[in-house]
This record gives sequence, structure tokens and C-alpha cells, in this order.
Amino acid sequence: MKKIVRVGSVDVAYSVEGNGPGLLLIHGTGGTYENTWGDMIKSLAGSYTIVSPNYSGSGETLDSGEKLQLDDLVEQNIQAVLQEGINEFHIVGYSLGAEIAAAIAAKYPKRVKSATLIAGWVESDLASAFQFALWQKLFHIDRRLFAQFLMNTGFSPNFYNQVNSLEELDQMSNQFSEMLAKGTDRQSELDSRINIRPLLNRIDTPVLVIGLTYDRMVPIENARELASLIKGAQYREIPSGHLVPWEKSEILIDEVSRFVTLNL
Repeated sequence: MKKIVRVGSVDVAYSVEGNGPGLLLIHGTGGTYENTWGDMIKSLAGSYTIVSPNYSGSGETLDSGEKLQLDDLVEQNIQAVLQEGINEFHIVGYSLGAEIAAAIAAKYPKRVKSATLIAGWVESDLASAFQFALWQKLFHIDRRLFAQFLMNTGFSPNFYNQVNSLEELDQMSNQFSEMLAKGTDRQSELDSRINIRPLLNRIDTPVLVIGLTYDRMVPIENARELASLIKGAQYREIPSGHLVPWEKSEILIDEVSRFVTLNL
């Protein structure tokens, strides 16, 4: 079921599916809950009440188009789940969503029962800022070219062994370009100035950090550093590129499900 929650001047669109303990899913840059979490929602809705928002820049969420701030995205996600009367919940964040999820866990420790951080990082360095600046330029110049670049850097070498031709890859990149959120550029700009280091020692909930072995967008060292700076965090690694919801969906769902179940 699609719903709206008003957060400040933003109308945040979100979905609610299933029954059971609360589970908040937060997508990454350029994505939406629809194209990121479809498989996971189908798999877990029988066991959880899943709330999955589209924060500013994505989907049907409406805002003024201003520069994004991490704290605002935190509030958009937390208000969506609270509007459903869910006061305690598990949280799963992917990429930029992992940054939002970590911030929520730090700021709302009594509400978060567990946090799973997929392909997250601690702080954007110069190389990261340079990458995200390139994303913004490509997004403005040619979205199909940008989608092709994302696929080239976002999938592992093994992914290409399952593809039959360049024509098939071109078709996939066209589909990716059509999925890109309208505010991908603003979200990428926020990526370039992420720094959640001051928040990590405030996280006091079970945490699973998932790193991606062949990740060229958020190199595996970043995920390992994130896990090392959160007290008691568990670490798992999936042999995937950054685009794990599309490359290794079944393995990702299994890891998330196992961890959340252990912390019910």
C-alpha cells in the first residue's frame, strides 16, 4: 500500500506491506523502494511489516529541489515508520541508505532493534568526492551513458559471464537509465560529503555490515572500516559488485533475513 507522510515541507511517499515486527528498508542513490527492494519485500512480507520510503529525490516524493542534508533524510524515513504506529523496528540500508540507517541507529537507539548496513562507508574522501562529481556530470549530460557507466563499475566480473551479448547489456543499461531517480544528482552530491564517523560510537544495537567483494563504487575496505568502528558489529561479505540487489538478490535476502531473525 502506498502512503504519504508530511515531513517539514516534503511529502514523503512510502510503501507498507506485510505483517509482523517492523522492518524499515532504505534504498540508495538513484534508486527507489520499488526497484531496489521488490524481491526482498516479496520474500519477507509474510514475516514483517515492511515500511520502505522514497526519500527526497526519488519516486513520488515531492520537495522543493533544495540541497539535501543527511539529517533531513533521517527524519523522512523515521517519520514514515512512526506514522504506521511502529515504535521499534529493524532497519536495512543500502549504499546511501546505509548511511541513513547508521544515523538513525545512532540518533534513535531505543527504537532500532537491529541495523543491517549494506555497502556503506564512514566518510567520503577525495576519491569518493571525485567519483560522485562525475556521477552528477554524467547524469546531466546523458542518462543512458550514465547508466552504462554505473553498470560497468557496479557489477562484478562474474556478472558478465551470465550475459550473452552486447545487445543484451545495452538493453539492460537502457532499463537502468529509465529507473534512475529524478534527484540522482542531488543524492550524489550528498554522497560526496558524507561523514558519519562522529555517530558510530553512539550506535548501541546489533549491527551487521555487509561488504561487497567486487565493489568499485564503495570499495570493500570502506565496509570493513565501517564494521570496525561500530562496537560489536558483525561483518559478512557477498561476492558481488555494488549493485547487489540486482546481481545477488537471493544471497542478500538470505543474509538480511538470518540476521534480523536472530535479533527478534
